[in-house]
Amino acid sequence: AAAIQASAGAAVEAMKAGRHDEAIAKFQEVIAKVPTCQDCYYNIGVSQMATQKFTEAEASFKKAIELKPDNADAYTALANLYNSQKKFDLAAEASANAAKYAAAGGGGGAEASYNQGVILFNAGKFAEAKTQFEAATKADPNHSMAQYQLGMTSLNLGQIPEAVAALEAYLKVDPNGPKAAEVKSALPALQQMLKK
Repeated sequence: AAAIQASAGAAVEAMKAGRHDEAIAKFQEVIAKVPTCQDCYYNIGVSQMATQKFTEAEASFKKAIELKPDNADAYTALANLYNSQKKFDLAAEASANAAKYAAAGGGGGAEASYNQGVILFNAGKFAEAKTQFEAATKADPNHSMAQYQLGMTSLNLGQIPEAVAALEAYLKVDPNGPKAAEVKSALPALQQMLKK
């Protein structure tokens, strides 16, 4: 048991340090002794995704789900993987499972809803996407990217007041965030539209 703990600890440290090949090797040492380690498969998948080994990552996440069918994190990771590959139908299915199991487990709701929203947004389903972003911001009002996406989705739907409110909320939560400059340049014109 001590050797397994040592390997798992070393794997997590390697992963945090960005030494993904080392992390994968260490997690595989643990799996050799504990074949049912679903966390190991999940973490291997995360490291494989980080190193662009998408086919292997998909297999690892699916193995984690096979070992723990209600693994919301593994479904969320699969949704992100499929979304990055523009496999929107598969992404939507994985994200729906993530949301279902996160809700059942009482956690992870904001991230699962946000991911579902991104998938729907990318598929051009703006009304459905908006519902998911609203759920994400309700579950976690400080989820800045959910606020941003809610704003952009509202814009696409021509709902200027909702867009302004969400983009203002984004700036309040993350004034120097990755989208802050874009939002600061767009907001004045949108706010002017509300005054007309």
